[in-house]
Amino acid sequence: MKRIDEKLKEIEKEYLELQEGIEEYSNNNMKSADLKKRGSKFGIYEQKGKTMMLRLKAVGGELSLKKFKSLSEIMKKEEISYLHLSTRQNYQLHQVDFTRVKSTIEDCNSNEMYFRGGGGNTFRSILVSTYTGVEKRGGFDVMPYARMVENEVFFMDKAFDFGRKLKIGFSNSLEDEFVMAVQDMGFVAKEINGRRGFKVYSGGGMGRNSKIGYVLIDFLPEEDLLRAVKAIIDLFYDRGDRVNRMQARLRFLVEKLGISGFRQLFLEYFNKETIENGKISEIDYLKKVDKLAKFEAEEETKDFLHWKEICVKETKFKDVVSLVLYVKNGDLTVEDVEKLSRLMGDLKTPLIRATINQNLVIPLVHKSALPYIYNYLNKEIPEVVTQTISIRGQIRSCVGAKVCMIGVQDSVSIADAIGKELDSLAKEYPQYRKIIFKEAKNIRISGCPSSCAGVPVAPLGFIGLKKKINDKLVDCMQVYMGGILTEGIQSLAFEIPNLILPIEEIPILVKSLFKDYLEALQTYDISFSSYMYERRLEEFR
Repeated sequence: MKRIDEKLKEIEKEYLELQEGIEEYSNNNMKSADLKKRGSKFGIYEQKGKTMMLRLKAVGGELSLKKFKSLSEIMKKEEISYLHLSTRQNYQLHQVDFTRVKSTIEDCNSNEMYFRGGGGNTFRSILVSTYTGVEKRGGFDVMPYARMVENEVFFMDKAFDFGRKLKIGFSNSLEDEFVMAVQDMGFVAKEINGRRGFKVYSGGGMGRNSKIGYVLIDFLPEEDLLRAVKAIIDLFYDRGDRVNRMQARLRFLVEKLGISGFRQLFLEYFNKETIENGKISEIDYLKKVDKLAKFEAEEETKDFLHWKEICVKETKFKDVVSLVLYVKNGDLTVEDVEKLSRLMGDLKTPLIRATINQNLVIPLVHKSALPYIYNYLNKEIPEVVTQTISIRGQIRSCVGAKVCMIGVQDSVSIADAIGKELDSLAKEYPQYRKIIFKEAKNIRISGCPSSCAGVPVAPLGFIGLKKKINDKLVDCMQVYMGGILTEGIQSLAFEIPNLILPIEEIPILVKSLFKDYLEALQTYDISFSSYMYERRLEEFR
């Protein structure tokens, strides 16, 4: 705490400068671009409608019950209307009045919830596999390692002064390896003869010129973790392009040097680094399990069983499950957050995690609580239940042009329209509804080329733009296909040449592609990811 207090005192001046900038901007004495320079490193940006967005960092999207409850109280006090779950497991406070930015920052900091590195050319939030530490299968728990790295990097000033952003992540599961392969540095849990370590990727990234990273180190012993992170920070600080912004991400340096040359350069930094890991505190999940509330048996209706089938995942603990709460567009009102924190208190569950799919997961819930949870949600936040069983609830989109200052298209409305078409398809093929529901999560929609929804890793994705058609500027989407990572195939989604469609045609295209996929399933067994990859190869060479 002492180190954090000292660092907060150092950056308090920057917060004050930001507040002064907001006041100047409000009085038309500062340009929007200059305000962005002051706020971006904290993930604090102007929104449409003359309000601000504050992006709260959380390692792996995890907040304790205490912090989640505090967040709802802060939102209520500061009159913040809603919370958005980002695809990087952050909690974004939206429509914050200019006059309330400083007090909101102070309230969050006093509850050990910080903004430093929430945006800008900084070391960004650390991604972590959602079910690490509790799932039946998978490697060792990576959350303690991610926390340690975040705690140590918080004090490294170089990490918040790059030419562009730097993103890392941790996975305990091969299922999330694709996500780690598209980080600037991704760590996948690996054990050799009982010794813990990580397979390390580097040079990946999404957005413009997306790349799948290379295996930088096949096995990095756990004791060398912080050395590796510090080495990449110093390397990127020294060698990252600070002139050409479009070539400033780490992946461009990797491509310039080649993976062999980049590995050699990295090892030079790594070998001269003497930093040691900070404290790695193992998490006692059993202790948390013992405190979970147990409930009396309740009637299990057909609707409840349907909901349970979709949102419940078994854990490695007896009679304990993880619960997914599907959140449409990743948006929760202040009332929703308050009601969820109350529910967590009733369950005596200690933590909640935001996912990269813009949902929430309560990792530890006693099985006996499920009927109570279902009835509570049905009464207090019914849209969470309807989104759980809705195909639309599976489709991922960014906040879109109605909110984002750089958004081009309203990705949320497009996702709604796609959801309606897939619901229609499910009625035509009721025997395949579960498959349509399951595969709809592979659709990703971004309102601009920044690709906040993660289109580069999508089997089917869309990016908003405008195009002249018959001398008229038309709202369109660029179609992408084929994002997949298996042992045999590693491919980002391909931009399909000349397949730029008016937005009203996108839902029809999605329904057609899904219909073709269902017909293919009648002949042979194939995943939607593999189907879209093959479809791209066959039809869009």
